[in-house]
Amino acid sequence: MSFNKLDEEILLCCLENQPHGWEYFVDRFMGLVMHVIDYSATIRGLEIESRERDRLCENVFATFYHDSFRLLREFDGRGTLTTYLTILVRRIVVRILLNRESSSLTTK
Repeated sequence: MSFNKLDEEILLCCLENQPHGWEYFVDRFMGLVMHVIDYSATIRGLEIESRERDRLCENVFATFYHDSFRLLREFDGRGTLTTYLTILVRRIVVRILLNRESSSLTTK
């Protein structure tokens, strides 16, 4: 299965550090990231405030940006880019939420 042409162009612009490539990538996938954050919190029975939601989103994109887009470079095209990103976002968010829960348990 391949990803659509627009996603391919946006990903390549980002990975090649073309002008505004990162901004295009963030604009294209912001909705997906927010949706996965909301869904990940909901299925765990957690309510998150808008500030925490924004912080989680910022952490997700910072993780994508880290190490010259290492995680994005690992995409191999065997599935869709949106599926790949959904899995990454879910893993990042769950890790952060679990760390948050464990730290709140130790402070009580």
